[in-house]
Amino acid sequence: MTDLIITQRKVRKTETGKPGILTRTPFVAIDVETTGVSDDGRVIEVAAVKMNHRGEVIDRFESVVNPGYDVPLNPHAQRIHGITPNMVWSAPSSEEVFADLAEFVGRSGVVAHSLSFENRFLTAEYARLELPRPQWQGICTLAAARTMVIAPNHKLATLLDLLELPGMNSHRAADDAHACGLLMAAMIERCDAGDLVPLGEVTPKAARQSAPITGPIVMAEHPVLDTHTVRSAMGGFDPTEEQARILDGFDTGADLVICALAGTGKTSTLKGIARIEAARNPGRHGLYLAFNRSVATEAKAHFPEQVQTSTAHAFALRHLRNTAHGPLLAKLDGGRSKFREMAEAISSHKIFFSAGGDGPRVLAQYPVTRLALATVDEFCKTMDEQIGPQHVPEQRGIDVGSAQRDELVGHVLPIARRAWAAIRDPHNWTIKFTPTHMLKLWADTHPIVGRQGDYLMLDEAQDANPLIDSIIRDQVHMQRIRVGDENQAIYGFTGAINSMSNVAGATYLSLTKSWRFGPAVADTANFYLRKLGTTLQVIGNENVESRLISISDPVDAVLCRTNGAALTEVIAAQQAGKTTALIGDAAAATRFCESAELLKAGQSPKDADLAAFTTWADLQDYVENAPGEGELKTLVELVDTYGVDEVRAAMASTVRPDRAELVSATCHKAKGLEFDRVRISHEWELEPDDAPFPLDLDDLRDEQMLAYVGLTRAKRHLDPGLLLDQRVVDLISARHAHPEVIPGLTPPLEGMLL
Repeated sequence: MTDLIITQRKVRKTETGKPGILTRTPFVAIDVETTGVSDDGRVIEVAAVKMNHRGEVIDRFESVVNPGYDVPLNPHAQRIHGITPNMVWSAPSSEEVFADLAEFVGRSGVVAHSLSFENRFLTAEYARLELPRPQWQGICTLAAARTMVIAPNHKLATLLDLLELPGMNSHRAADDAHACGLLMAAMIERCDAGDLVPLGEVTPKAARQSAPITGPIVMAEHPVLDTHTVRSAMGGFDPTEEQARILDGFDTGADLVICALAGTGKTSTLKGIARIEAARNPGRHGLYLAFNRSVATEAKAHFPEQVQTSTAHAFALRHLRNTAHGPLLAKLDGGRSKFREMAEAISSHKIFFSAGGDGPRVLAQYPVTRLALATVDEFCKTMDEQIGPQHVPEQRGIDVGSAQRDELVGHVLPIARRAWAAIRDPHNWTIKFTPTHMLKLWADTHPIVGRQGDYLMLDEAQDANPLIDSIIRDQVHMQRIRVGDENQAIYGFTGAINSMSNVAGATYLSLTKSWRFGPAVADTANFYLRKLGTTLQVIGNENVESRLISISDPVDAVLCRTNGAALTEVIAAQQAGKTTALIGDAAAATRFCESAELLKAGQSPKDADLAAFTTWADLQDYVENAPGEGELKTLVELVDTYGVDEVRAAMASTVRPDRAELVSATCHKAKGLEFDRVRISHEWELEPDDAPFPLDLDDLRDEQMLAYVGLTRAKRHLDPGLLLDQRVVDLISARHAHPEVIPGLTPPLEGMLL
């Protein structure tokens, strides 16, 4: 963001007998209406009211603003302020209005109730224009009221009512500006808030300098750092041998691929690399791309200022502004349209197709629309140029490769393509523009980011979005460090790919010393690492006492394979009188309950995933005979056992994880979490003897990776459930109970682990 044009001043009470500056000088109250609240919103109305300290109006300025015919106008914002597209497009241009505004305000101080909001948008508008940038000083009446007025809240309407001032008649800028000015005058007169705290010296932050991207990466000669600096960079510890090898590899300038097994401190290692590089080469910058916002936010507080921390979506947002797709970003502020409006906008309709031996069946308009939008989302996870049959999600009850599937795809594809066209139209707000769409559009531009010789860190690279993988591979001018655990690649079902494989010219390194759990838990992890075929083995932390426990021992968390199993654990724990938290897909469970009610009433469900079923009996029959539907079968059994109302009540009775006696979580949602005492649900079994449909090798590998993730969430106590054979459990327990008798992996245990 360009330096803000309004410098905020703080208000204070005047000294006795000395009139404050606000009692001697008129001020200008300002308000703006915008297309949205994000940084991509534009001002479409501005009002300024010049007043004295008694609240008397000296002069007024107000105008609707036309920011350009290519600027999207948010219909949801329009419902609030009532400014129509015709009013905007017939208004004076931004250049004309903001030149007049600057002349009107002149050297007066400005007042706004949320000064940061007006400051941000006015600064952005003047930055776009070839006009002299104003340098105003301003007062935030919200901040002033918090120190001067005792009120239940400090919203403008509340304060006006409390101080018996004229209320606001609309959400238009002129009314809001006048009301804000009256509030400021009331605080000057009644609260004696007539003076300003003097400005201190402000040292602006140095701006980053960019350099052209040319030629191969050339590493500068690195100064040698003292031991204390290196230890401090690594969190107060000397680097381990593995970390030292990674630091040496980073020094070569080569691309790195680091396989960091569970709990081995990958994030602290990345921080250490960045801190050491900042200390010896402060002019070199880095980019850290995190898997989700919470990780990026936490990282920002610990990485040096030379490193920009971000999610891929946030990074795309910043860079898409400068492309032809920039106007679409205003649509991120758009609310969701009514279903009928969406369906009409893309000409969605009910479809008839042959779904089996019962003759033609109907797919209602709602699930067809949902399926078309899901098709767009699947397309947006790929680098494909056009929406095709491969992007239409599979439907339960319709076999892949069947004539019914082809018929369904033929109906859905044209609707999905119309939806994608509507999403890319800056003036069409019926289909919500989402970060998924934003990332796709940015990736399709094949962007080049950063400076020549900078470095880029990709966290959780084993579950990279294909678009992110493509973008990373294009940044050949930067040193790239991919970090993750290929054995935890559990999001393939969402379209994620392993960005750690087949990286030409990269140096492959590893972290195997776990700081999270002790040797007994490490043995359970290694059981599955061997099954997965990796040559790496995780080493438990000898300073953490860990052991395997039984089903009768207390635990802090139960980890489940499916959402339905997690709900089952919630109900059981609640019936036992425990406060319980659910870390799972509650929205999916809610949708299933709604579908169950409709099916039981003989109506078609709205959930596109179940749209091929017309009765509850059809769904019951399907889950009994279809392979790979354990999740759905558990949900059906839950409803059959407890009823829809009780399942809903159980979800409504859950509490936050930090307040729960027991946390029930799906293993996918528990990734990245850790608990002292963990039980693996005893309903989770990889290859039960009575399984009607054996897993193929790919599915089995996915299940083994998920098991490895679940087992490594435990820090001290672990009940592995049915994921480990009892003989393996007994041998691991014996080894750690009597290390003098079984000092290492004995031949029987070694054979089982293999």
